[in-house]
Amino acid sequence: MPLDDALTARMADSGFWAAYLFEDDAAEPEFDEEDAESFSAEFQVAEGLGLVLELDVATGYFDLALTAPELPEPVTVGWDDQAHFHPHTMRWSELDLLARAVALRDPQLRHPGPMLALLARFVVLDEQDDPDAITPLMDAALRMVRPGPLSGLRPETRDWFELRDLRGCGLRWTATDHGCLAVEQPDLDSTTHDLYSLRAPGSADFPFAAWAALLDQAEQALVRATGAASLQTPAMRDALSRCDTDEGHAHLEPLAAALQTADWVHPVLVRALTEPVSREESCWAVETLAGLPRGSLVRRRYGPSRMAGAQSWELCLTIATERRPAERARLLISELHDALKQEGLGRAEITGSEMARRGESGSLMDVSASADVLIRDDLPRGLSLISQILRRHDAADTAELRYASPPRASVPIP
Repeated sequence: MPLDDALTARMADSGFWAAYLFEDDAAEPEFDEEDAESFSAEFQVAEGLGLVLELDVATGYFDLALTAPELPEPVTVGWDDQAHFHPHTMRWSELDLLARAVALRDPQLRHPGPMLALLARFVVLDEQDDPDAITPLMDAALRMVRPGPLSGLRPETRDWFELRDLRGCGLRWTATDHGCLAVEQPDLDSTTHDLYSLRAPGSADFPFAAWAALLDQAEQALVRATGAASLQTPAMRDALSRCDTDEGHAHLEPLAAALQTADWVHPVLVRALTEPVSREESCWAVETLAGLPRGSLVRRRYGPSRMAGAQSWELCLTIATERRPAERARLLISELHDALKQEGLGRAEITGSEMARRGESGSLMDVSASADVLIRDDLPRGLSLISQILRRHDAADTAELRYASPPRASVPIP
């Protein structure tokens, strides 16, 4: 069983996803070495070939490993924590492919669903990734596993997309001798986000041959699921083509009826059309049955994603604390975070403080506190809110605001 009863029960708890996604308001887990909260989830594409996710919720450490018949033991392909992470393991297209293949093998793992929600943290996005084809699937996966908005862009989806978005950061994918792509970031000096991946060209730590086999077996699983000759009849192709439109969801019932008369169609695909948990689930089923490019129907069915035109600005805020208690700066930043979050404008997080020797004794004292600030979509409104809170705390005259990206230009505080 890929998700055992203990993990399934834990995922249903309201605090699990806040902790797993490193959300700012996640409760601090009570860590007890004798009763560590750790789980394991397996996602098999073929016998002995798949991915294993180890979750240590208490410490916030999550490890993804690849299993293959030729490997003596699972090999780590990525990990994520809040310290020395290397989460950039796979492309979105690879995760989508693997999740479809696993859903065909294990009916309990519907797609989009738990696998996508759990493993999306190991994706790296680049210029080839289209938000229109991606965000509806992520929204649907999160709706299945976590209570929240029933429509529209999920906050978790936006957080994830921005965190894994390395478009414009100079990623370069090159083919290895095993037919598997490797990724690198040649120019580190001119990028806003760094790549952290074991999948570098020439890396001895990444199992390129086994990863290529994993993807190949996933592709073959989809081919086998649609190999029935009856899927090629004129009547069936006509039924499929009617579903391949903007209003295709209205034609799912006739397609499902036609599939009932076919000599054999994979039951998971039939269920996705007759009893879909979400419209996104029926989309991937139609794409698979009709041989459409993955994500093409999702893109057409849902239209432009809010992430397609979304903007965000990463800022660094420095607050002088030399003549006032450092606790006041922490309270200010906490208040700023709450205000930004309430207005849907972003977030703020304290990152540290600077100390210097002052006075005749030369004792160390805090002279400033710093925070990372994220403003989304409306920079002037976000700056206005920052200004209001700084002035409320009588800190605007000594505060400094800069862009986080080079050349780290100063930002005037209104």
